Amino acid sequence: MVLTGFLLIVLVEVILVYIFSFFSNKTNLLLEYPSERKKHNKPVPLIGGVILFLMVLFLSKLGIYENNIISDVVFYIVFAIGIIDDLLEIPYYLKLLLQFIAGIFYINSHHLYFLGFDNLTTKIVTFLFFIVIVNAFNLIDGVNGLLIGIAIIYSLMTLNFEIALLLLILLFFNFQESLFMGDSGAFLVAYILLNSAGKISVDILKLVVFFGYPIYEISSSFLRRILLGSNPFKPDTYHLHHIGVKKFGHVFFLINAYLLSLGFAILSTKKFGLIIYFIVSAIIFVFQINTIKHFEHSKGVSEGNDSDF
Repeated sequence: MVLTGFLLIVLVEVILVYIFSFFSNKTNLLLEYPSERKKHNKPVPLIGGVILFLMVLFLSKLGIYENNIISDVVFYIVFAIGIIDDLLEIPYYLKLLLQFIAGIFYINSHHLYFLGFDNLTTKIVTFLFFIVIVNAFNLIDGVNGLLIGIAIIYSLMTLNFEIALLLLILLFFNFQESLFMGDSGAFLVAYILLNSAGKISVDILKLVVFFGYPIYEISSSFLRRILLGSNPFKPDTYHLHHIGVKKFGHVFFLINAYLLSLGFAILSTKKFGLIIYFIVSAIIFVFQINTIKHFEHSKGVSEGNDSDF
């Protein structure tokens, strides 16, 4: 029975991937085209989030995925925000406004466990944590295999084995550049994992360490852009994954990113985990800033030589 269920999941998801890939390429909807910031070689369907959304509904209806998330309105709101952005590429301030609306629904549901009691402070902290996590997972979706691979690690550690299987299938197609998760996928993954965070801890500081990699990415991105004198909301190519892939190569960087994510997750259970997390993050940030300066210097020298020549 277990084998039959496994094969059914794989078969249905693979069929959905091919159906929506065909649809996306034929209609030019949900296609990610190459650009200065996006270095893939061809238009890639942004269908990972759609596939994950449909598969979660499918497994829930079959009783394979026993989670009440499909009765949660925020699940649908988060997915809808991502799809809208994937289709229309809405400005960051409008996307943030829509996320605020989702956050309001979130804090008025049953998710007020981050501080252990229900008052205004808890609601504000929970609201902010919701916004941070949703955007943090979106920021790490910059190179093939990073978001999905890290999400698989978190899924296993939050006992979301069915979600881990769904993501593993998507990872296979993502490595082939047959699909990207899109904002809908990143937001959906973030919410599914956040919804299960209570299995890890009700202490928000421990959850910060548990989700250490995406939390580092969003925190360092704002700080880095401010230090470099740019708009903290404006996209750039100086994320840790951009720097890491340039310096170490794609595969080696992914291995280290996975190990770092796993290490932070394990660290969240330790007594001085938060302190160690801040120390490690500070070391990574210094490395990141120095590497950016080196790249910028090399770029400047190269451009100068080109103009002289």
